[in-house]
Amino acid sequence: MESPPLGFRFAPSILVRLGEELVPNLDQAIIELIRNSYDADAKECTVEIKLDKANGGTIVISDNGSGMSSEQILNNWLVLGGSSKESTKLTPKGRRTVGDKGLGRLAALRAGSSVEMITRHEDSSADEAHSITIEWSKYDNAKVVEEIGLPLEKSSRVEPGTTTTLKGIKRILGKSETDRLGRSIVLLTSPFSGQSDFKVNLIAPDFPELEARVRNGYLDDAEYVLRANLYADGSAYAEVLDFKGDMLYSATSDEWLTKKPKSPIKYNAPPATFELYSYVFNKNAFAGRGSTIGEVRNWLKVIGGVHFYHRQFRVPPYGDPGHDWLDMNLSRARSPEERPSTNTSVGRVIVDDPEGVLKQKTDRFGFIESDEFFEIRRFAKDALDWLARRRLRDAEARRDLQKQQSGEEPAKARSDLLDTISQSLPATEKEKAIKALDRLEQNFQKELRATREDLVLYRSLATAGTTAAVFAHEIGKPIRTIAGNEKTIRRRVKKYCGAEIVSQIEPSLDLIVSGSERLTRFASMQIDFLKREKRRHGAVNINKVIQTLHNLWRPILEDAKIDLVLTPYKTDDALIFGAEALVETIITNCLTNSVSAFERSGARTKDRLIKIMVSIEGNTVAIEVEDNGPGINMDINEIWLPGRTTRQEGTGFGLTIVKDSVLDLGGKYSASTVDTSGALFKFVFPLLTNQANI
Repeated sequence: MESPPLGFRFAPSILVRLGEELVPNLDQAIIELIRNSYDADAKECTVEIKLDKANGGTIVISDNGSGMSSEQILNNWLVLGGSSKESTKLTPKGRRTVGDKGLGRLAALRAGSSVEMITRHEDSSADEAHSITIEWSKYDNAKVVEEIGLPLEKSSRVEPGTTTTLKGIKRILGKSETDRLGRSIVLLTSPFSGQSDFKVNLIAPDFPELEARVRNGYLDDAEYVLRANLYADGSAYAEVLDFKGDMLYSATSDEWLTKKPKSPIKYNAPPATFELYSYVFNKNAFAGRGSTIGEVRNWLKVIGGVHFYHRQFRVPPYGDPGHDWLDMNLSRARSPEERPSTNTSVGRVIVDDPEGVLKQKTDRFGFIESDEFFEIRRFAKDALDWLARRRLRDAEARRDLQKQQSGEEPAKARSDLLDTISQSLPATEKEKAIKALDRLEQNFQKELRATREDLVLYRSLATAGTTAAVFAHEIGKPIRTIAGNEKTIRRRVKKYCGAEIVSQIEPSLDLIVSGSERLTRFASMQIDFLKREKRRHGAVNINKVIQTLHNLWRPILEDAKIDLVLTPYKTDDALIFGAEALVETIITNCLTNSVSAFERSGARTKDRLIKIMVSIEGNTVAIEVEDNGPGINMDINEIWLPGRTTRQEGTGFGLTIVKDSVLDLGGKYSASTVDTSGALFKFVFPLLTNQANI
């Protein structure tokens, strides 16, 4: 007699693995049931949340869709990991299905201690509705899932559709959980214009803010709207509309891709649409509008960013806080002018995907990152880059116009003033007044010329700084290559060569290591100097800044055989008000000059020393930088002037920057020669004694 065929059986723990652990957040679990309503061709789906602290909350999800027959319940609804839906086929009402794995539903059903599902198929009469109830506690003592039967009972339901009631919600519906749920429902079928024929209602009397969040929207308050379309042939088109709906500018992908010569000229992706609503937060932009800046900012905190809609349903985590999948904030940080960020805009990428080339991950959290997905991402990022270039061009045009107008206004103002003098003053006083005006104008022009010279100087320095930062960023990879090859050479030399050859080669390898470390330190120094937070004004601890610079400079100074001695004052007392970047600029330029001085012909080669001393003198903090090099070999009064240098390769800008930085910090500067050789620079700043001044 043959044994019956064997088959897989599943322990109840598999329900946990495929339920709570697969979709751990309550909002995503509920959305899975809303997806089912959409696939059932429902026009409306209602989510009702009832708070019950004693027995756990209750959530009811009901729809007016096509419902299910007993056969569909048996062969589809109760089959885990399988689905009757095919992603390339349409529903009877022409929708592309958004649920295709049959696992998300289990996660939703497991959200409560029990679940009741009542459904009536659209082709059945009211007395042919069915219900099924699942008590999850019954599975706790079962060995296998198949031991627990689920009776299908007759029920009554007037309208076709399905109602699922989750009782005894295990998670506490606190503020963070309801906030996330409200945001998910707001974004589910999108808060944007041109909504689909599917509506989601929320009833949550215990959470009035949640319902308000679902209702409110501020799209009409956007300053401008970007709309871009990706077509089936791989080409694209974009346009920008102002707040009145008038077109500002437009372009095809052929135009914007010419700015990226290494990019493919077509996008290999299914058709897509990209919309971005961007806001400008100033009083003039919101004048005469029904909403306030605060209201829109708070709204954007909830839904800001660019979201991804696949077949009309949002796919997380794209656009979630911390998931800037189009790198908007990074691009804005690199070039802040005229670029939107996730805090100032909200948008969506819409893909109908008729061929089903985009595949969601099993946990519904994002797409499997295929070439098609990356091409859609490239399309959206290219549209943003084009937008930024066009807006920057407009900003430059506005600045040029302002410059032109500002050049004309002084002449007109002078003419008006002369007319007033002629009409208002007696003849004996007119000449005096005109001469005083001429002197004032001459002094103003002199100050303006100095300002323009400073502007040219600092633009040159900004270019040099940007170049140095790019060099510092890009040098990391070749340095790592050098270090890796050095280790390989050292290992192979020891393996294949005798001790004598090893001893001859290793000193050269040691120099390569030392040089690589020095380059790495230099690179990190350049990047560290450009950190944004260092440019913010506040309390600056002089000793901490100097100690940080000491750590950065130590390898360079050791290589130059220079000792750096620090004499700090009390660590927490030497405080001044200003920007850390300015203090770093002062000390760094002094150290650079000292190192250069030791490289002069005839400079000492032994016992090289640089001392940095911090002291408090009354209500001031003094910093002294002293070296025992060959001293200052030019007129002391000229060392602060721009372009004055004794080094052939020098720029003459260093001490000019030091002087300006000291003055910006409200300090004083001086320089002198020490004992016929060596240089001493002293800087004195007001002591920050009142923390309230910060």
